[in-house]
Amino acid sequence: MEKINLFYSIRNAGDGSCYLVWFLTQKEATEDQDNQDEGWGEDCSGKVETFEGSNIHKDALEQLQKKSWG
Repeated sequence: MEKINLFYSIRNAGDGSCYLVWFLTQKEATEDQDNQDEGWGEDCSGKVETFEGSNIHKDALEQLQKKSWG
């Protein structure tokens, strides 16, 4: 399995919790942070190393498809 880096943006779930949204590039994660209504006061994006085909890799690919569909 090939190792890859994925990037995340933390979002407010509105109930006192938060969740991660996965992206293929740092630019996408940073743009997601910049476009949140409430913001966090500082950048809450980051990077993890995983394997191609992992669940979070699939989530990032799904997020890319959502973005391309508009």
